[in-house]
Amino acid sequence: MGPHERGRFAPEAWGHLISLNGSGAINGSELEHIIERALMQFDGRIALDDLRGLLEGTGLEDSGPGAGDNITVH
Repeated sequence: MGPHERGRFAPEAWGHLISLNGSGAINGSELEHIIERALMQFDGRIALDDLRGLLEGTGLEDSGPGAGDNITVH
């Protein structure tokens, strides 16, 4: 992915993707698929809310209270 594609994501949205990948919630090919899908689905800047909407229903986002506070123990 080139810098022009990465630049389409708001810093918070990009950080969220990297966090999902770093935590093992998604692997490299899933990350690439999500990025491609977001680039095709949204015009302009992709915000964190846009990304969360895209991921809704995949099990990767918890929109309830305390979302983002999940702790994974390995």
